[in-house]
This record gives sequence, C-alpha cells and structure tokens, in this order.
Amino acid sequence: MQYPNKTGTSKGRSAVLAGFLVAAFCFSPIVESSNRKDELPARPAIMSAKAAKALLTDVSVAGNKIAVVGERGHILTSTDEGRTWVQGKVPVQVLLTGVFFVNEQLGWAIGHEAVILHTRDGGSNWEVQYANPYKELTDEQMDALSEEEFNQLPRLGSPLLDVWFKDEKEGFVVGAYGMLLYTRDGGANWEDWSARLDNLDNWHLNAIGSADGKTIYVAGEKGLLFRSEDAGSTWSTLPSPYEGSFFGLLTGPQPGQVMVFGLQGNLFASAEAGENWQEIKSPTENSLMAGVALDAQNLVLVGNSGTILISKDGGKSFSAQTTKDRQAIVGIGKTSSGKLLMVGQGGVKLATPASL
Repeated sequence: MQYPNKTGTSKGRSAVLAGFLVAAFCFSPIVESSNRKDELPARPAIMSAKAAKALLTDVSVAGNKIAVVGERGHILTSTDEGRTWVQGKVPVQVLLTGVFFVNEQLGWAIGHEAVILHTRDGGSNWEVQYANPYKELTDEQMDALSEEEFNQLPRLGSPLLDVWFKDEKEGFVVGAYGMLLYTRDGGANWEDWSARLDNLDNWHLNAIGSADGKTIYVAGEKGLLFRSEDAGSTWSTLPSPYEGSFFGLLTGPQPGQVMVFGLQGNLFASAEAGENWQEIKSPTENSLMAGVALDAQNLVLVGNSGTILISKDGGKSFSAQTTKDRQAIVGIGKTSSGKLLMVGQGGVKLATPASL
C-alpha cells in the first residue's frame, strides 16, 4: 500500500481506459531512449471551465497540492482539498494518463504519443521532456529498419501508462508495448530500460510502484509481474497467480507486502514480495483500476461502472458499492486532511471515508 510519495495510491492505465473512450534478467547497458519531442505538433491544450467535469484519468497528492490529468491535455491543480481547480498551461492536447508530484512544486505527467511533461512551478506551466509521436514511414524507410527498430514500430504514438518517482531526480515510466523509461536527472534525459525486463513479446506495462524506493514492482497484461530489489537496475519475473491483465498495484505498509488487481475484479495479495500469492475474494466482476491505502487497515479500490471496494481489515476482505451514475472511476487519492478524491468519466468526485 504505497505509503510514501503517492499517499498510498496506485493506478493502472491500459486498453480498458481506451475502450470507454472510443526469471531474473541480467544487467544490460544503458540505452539512450529515442526522444522525438521536437516532432510533436505544437498544439497547446485549450483552457476550459468544464475541465474538472470532463474525463480525468489520474490524481497525485503532495502536501496541500492535488493534481489531476485527463483528456485533451487537461492538467488541473487544487490547494483547497479539491473544492476549486486551476488549469495549467500545457503544450499538448493528447490524452494524459498519469501524474506524479514529488513535492508541491515538482511534478510529471504522461500520456499518449509517449509524452512526458514536467512542471517546476506546481503545475501552472508545463514543458515537454520526452515524446515518441506516431509517424508514417515510406516503403524505403521500412526496408531500411533493423529487426529491433521494426519490432518497436508499435510504440510510435502509443501511450505511457504509469509514472513513479523515487525523488526529485530518479524516476520511472511504464507503458504500452513493454516500454520502461528511466531518468536519473529529473527527466532532462530518459534512458530506455525496456530490455531489462524479460518481456520479449512486449506486453503492455500498466502500473509501477514502490513503498521504500528500493524494491519496485511492475504489473502488466497477460499476468506479467516484475520486481526489482536494487532500485530498478535489475529485474526478476515473478510467478503470477493470473493470466489476465493487472491494472494497478499497492505496496506496503510492511516489507514484502504487495497487492495487484485488474481485469474482471481479480485481486491478489502477497506478504512475500510477490514470491507467493493469495487470491482475495472479490465482490465485483468489474475491472479494478486504482487503489489507495488510508492506513494499514483501511483500503479503497475503484474501477469500472462506478465500482468502489472497501476493506477494513488490511485487504483480507472487501465489500462493494456502486456510484449512482455508474461512471468509471480510474484514479483515487487521499488528500492531506484524509478526504478521498476520485477521478474518471465524470471528472472529480469528492468523498470522505466515513461516507463510503
């Protein structure tokens, strides 16, 4: 239950989101990621008074700063528990899928076209750090590609799906077709670490998280689960209890504790750092997309069709409820005062744990 940084939150982004919109691996050398941000069309997000009620996909809380992201390049911030919102100036209009703030000033947002955005002023202004936009290739260009370049063609224009930072300098981003990017300098440069994972079929990676900054987990489609015990330098493939897609994960509070969840409400927990898993009886068949740990005993998971799952025993069991509008909820965070802030198809929804 990811206590540091993301205030215990976790989330997953994948084809489910797009749908309602229309073995240890040895150390490999550093590979500089192909950054084509200069080819990204200059199309700033349009300021909209309705942005807080439009589709939003993720939330990050750092101190009194709350940030949410969503469609058309919308990024909004709040400093009053989500009662009012200010839209940031964003240089792109792509669907954004994830956001992470390490403090009230420094944050990153990710999305389609493999875009990575960065703010230094608390979300008022954003700049593009990285992008890999879609590109049409001629027959001659296709013929000139190496096998490795050809296999990476699906990544052109594909979305990044989750972001996690250890501190102001070190961070990771995961995404479609097996993308794993790493920065050691706050995003000034991004390295392609995808080959460090045993993922030869390039299955989508939907979620990444850590409780202590050293042991990091990645979850993806086809039941893929990875763990690094050295802050991301090397990765092991974990035994998976499920062959479907995982969309989110929670880590902690105790060492070795991790929970994964995803397609059709499937939910599993491990107390042994993912070496063994226990299936948790799920009261829903709706896909679970995000979760937050309120404390060691109280957890909340959210998902499609307005699904909200609540645990009061540290994740051993869950009860379910459904929002009246049944709109998908794909992100959740806990504010500094302990309130819940959920985002999804209906924009921002505020709640208190006692009201659930």
